[in-house]
Amino acid sequence: MTKKVIELRHKVCDYTCMWNGIEDLYQTRLNEDIPDYFFFCLSGIGKFVYLKFSNGNMRRMTVFNDGRTKKMYSSINDIVGFKYKYIEGRKFDYIMKRAKEQINDERPVVLGCLDMYYLSYYPKFYYKEHIPIHYILMVGYDDEEQCAYVYDCGIEDVQKIKYDTLEKALDIEKTSLSDKNSICLIEFDEEIRSIREIAIKGFYEKANQVLNPKVGFVGISGMRKLSKEILSWEDELTAEEYETALRNIVMFTGTIPVLPNRLLMIEEKDEIEHQAARKEYASLLIKLGEKYGFQKWKSAGELFSKSGIIIQEMTDLIVGYLLKESKDLNRLPNMINQIADLEEKAYQNILKGINYEA
Repeated sequence: MTKKVIELRHKVCDYTCMWNGIEDLYQTRLNEDIPDYFFFCLSGIGKFVYLKFSNGNMRRMTVFNDGRTKKMYSSINDIVGFKYKYIEGRKFDYIMKRAKEQINDERPVVLGCLDMYYLSYYPKFYYKEHIPIHYILMVGYDDEEQCAYVYDCGIEDVQKIKYDTLEKALDIEKTSLSDKNSICLIEFDEEIRSIREIAIKGFYEKANQVLNPKVGFVGISGMRKLSKEILSWEDELTAEEYETALRNIVMFTGTIPVLPNRLLMIEEKDEIEHQAARKEYASLLIKLGEKYGFQKWKSAGELFSKSGIIIQEMTDLIVGYLLKESKDLNRLPNMINQIADLEEKAYQNILKGINYEA
C-alpha cells in the first residue's frame, strides 16, 4: 500500500497538543464532541509540585500544573480506557515503518516531541523559533508524494508534511518529555466509556490526590509548604539561582510554559495568559456541572477562576521584582495561601458534587 488516510472527528483546541490526538481518537469512537481541555484537566492541570535540589542550576522548582506527557498518560489511561506504547530514539525510517503499519490497521499514531520550527502551517514559528515540545497525530501517508498526513491541535484541516521535513522536526535532543524520533501507539478498549463516567472517576481520584497527597511537596500541602519557605530562598540560594527559581515559577504559570513578553523585553501584548490554565479548568468544571447537574462542580469552577486571578497577580508581582520595578516579594506567602485555600475548597466541592465510590 502506497497511500492511506484515516478520517477522524478532529478537535481544534490550542495548547493541548499532547492530548489532542488521543482526544480525537476517543471522540471519533464515541461519535460525540468532547469538552475543551477534558483529558488535560483530568491529568496535568491543577497538579501542584514543589521540588528542592541540593545542587544544579535549578535548586527550587515550582509548577502549578504537571505537563510531563508520559506521567499524564499513565495517570488516566486506565480511567479513560486506552493502552499506549512509546517507541523512541530509533532511526526515522524505522518509526515511519511502524507508523504506517499502525495506520494500515486503522490506528493513527501520536508523533513527538517534534520541533515547531519546521511546521510551515505555523508561520509564526516556521524557520523562526525552535519549539521542540510539540505533538501531532499522524493519520495517513502517501509514499508517492513522500509525505505524512497529520492533525494538529491548532489547525482544523488535515496537513501534509514531507518525510524529509518530518525527519528534521523529529530529530530533537533528548529531554524529560521524549527522545528523538518518538511515536506513541494508542489502542482504546473495545467498550468505550462515556464522558460522564470518565469525568466522575477521574476527578474523584484527582481531587483525593491533591487533597491527600502521599508526600508533603505536592498538592495543597505543597502549596502551604511553599508559602512558608519562599521568602527564605533569597538567603539559601545564590543571586543567579534565586532569579532562575523565580523565572521558573513565572514560566510555569503560563497556559503553556513561556515567559511573559515584558520579561523578554518584547513590547507586544502576551498571547499566553499566566493563570496556570485555571480559566480553562474552571470553564470545564462549570460546563460538566451544568450538563450533569453537579452544582458543586460549578462552584468549584468559580473557585478556580478566582485562584487563576491570584496566580496572575502573583506572576505580575514576580515579573515586577525581576525587572527591578519593585523591591520585595513579601506578599507572596499570603498570595500562595489564598490560592491553596481556594483550590482546597474547590477540590472538596468536586468530591461533594458526586456520590461515587472508587
